[in-house]
Amino acid sequence: MGKEQKQNEQNAPSIIERKTGRVIQEEEYGQRAIYFLYHHFLGRVLLKMIFARPYFSFLRGLYYNSFLSKKEIAPFVEKYGLSKELLKKNYQSFGAFFSRKEAVNLREAGKENTKENGEAWKEKLREKGQARKQAFYATASGKLLAYKIDQEGKIIFPGNENKGKFNPLPLEIKGNYYSIEKILKAPCPEFLKGGTLLVFRLSLPDYHRYIFPARGRLLRTKKIKGRLDSVRKEAAHFKAFSENKREISLLDLSGMGKILHVEVGAMLVGHIHNHRANQLPFRFAAGEEKGYFSLGGSTIVEMLSEKIVIDEDLFENTNKGLETKLEIGERIGYGKA
Repeated sequence: MGKEQKQNEQNAPSIIERKTGRVIQEEEYGQRAIYFLYHHFLGRVLLKMIFARPYFSFLRGLYYNSFLSKKEIAPFVEKYGLSKELLKKNYQSFGAFFSRKEAVNLREAGKENTKENGEAWKEKLREKGQARKQAFYATASGKLLAYKIDQEGKIIFPGNENKGKFNPLPLEIKGNYYSIEKILKAPCPEFLKGGTLLVFRLSLPDYHRYIFPARGRLLRTKKIKGRLDSVRKEAAHFKAFSENKREISLLDLSGMGKILHVEVGAMLVGHIHNHRANQLPFRFAAGEEKGYFSLGGSTIVEMLSEKIVIDEDLFENTNKGLETKLEIGERIGYGKA
């Protein structure tokens, strides 16, 4: 095994599967290429001049949205152990396969995304009285990190809320860190102080559509132009969350207050497509699809008010340096009301 391959494996984030509790190392698509681009001088030059530029993503997208890319689907499904049922569907391109639409069922934590689990969960909520304890659901499939936001608007590890300790996100490297101000390009709003910050990291094999985490209203949105860097660990010193293009949505959730939902585009297209963008403001249901990403690994950051209580296992895993692998639509918390 070569030195570079060993370094790639060391950079691979540790992940715990929420359903099984197994700790796994998940291989990234194009991992060696990403390592070259971010850790070699020539790679960094190519990254700056070509690969992180929107025109490269546009040209790349032309291929992946053409019929020529259909041949990429079967090897991808095989490599990442995706359902063989996907091969029975006649996707016209790899891009169409990547942004496919699937049924999403709202359900209890750790349950499979099936209609049966969803119906059972609805009945359970009716029995307990959902109005007294409204569920908050995972907005996307992927790997999750959960942090606290202190009363000064800083991102910290849970348990350090009153210690004045500022910690960088694990996706950052060697002392460089993000802040809410850099992500938003604005000061941290008062309603987020004392709340929670969630980072959903979507790698290529993940389902790339996302939903509203609870019922409420979408009040306004803001687009921030930027580059298309990778959002992987070895690329984080390029500050993807604060430099990549992103869209910020202000949501007012019933009984949970306001939250900020931020979609971050990434390398290899990573375009953001939000539905009903010209109909603001509008009401949405829990689990209603908000939008999707075109081809590319992507990230969603959610900043929540203190009225939302996120499950402790997600904080505990983050404190252990583990990302939690979960699926879209599973419950990850509750509103206090």
